[in-house]
Amino acid sequence: MKQLRYPLLILLAAACTVPACGGARPVRGEDVEGFDDEAMSTGLDKRDLAKLLHENMKTLQGSAALKRWEKEEQPRVAVMPLRNETSEHVDSALESLISDIETILVNTGHVRVVSLERQGQMIEEVRRQHSDAFDPATVSRWGKQAGVRYFVTGKVFSADERHKDERRVQYFLFLQVLDAETGDILFQNKTSVTKGLAR
Repeated sequence: MKQLRYPLLILLAAACTVPACGGARPVRGEDVEGFDDEAMSTGLDKRDLAKLLHENMKTLQGSAALKRWEKEEQPRVAVMPLRNETSEHVDSALESLISDIETILVNTGHVRVVSLERQGQMIEEVRRQHSDAFDPATVSRWGKQAGVRYFVTGKVFSADERHKDERRVQYFLFLQVLDAETGDILFQNKTSVTKGLAR
């Protein structure tokens, strides 16, 4: 058996370098013009999430919540997890959006952003208790624990329609700003994107 080990490893290594059936080859997005623009499925992708977030953050920039932040001279804000209410496996992408929201808030300079990433126990509690209706007492406790005045949070959900061979899926991203002391919603906006299969 020892004599076969090395030839077998060489054959396996050679097989790994052969392109997949159909002639497909690995590429980088910048190697193929428009590669990142094409929808590869009806699922949410990076471009969809970026569009949803961009539109929500643009609306936030002109909101009463932002004007309030300007008057308060850089209040402390934390971004809570975004809830996934779709059947898509996009939890890691939504976690990435938290960093995107934090980056936008930091770069606009209106607030000081507190990262909840370092507060493991609290963030796990947030994930467990994150529901449609926020309990103001719970939000207040989280605010005191994290030392923040406001929370930014949201959720992604979808509506799926099918007819014969056609399919349309609409995805929505709600974004909210909550007062950490009262749990009041100070800002709420919904953006949407549609994906589909059509003849």
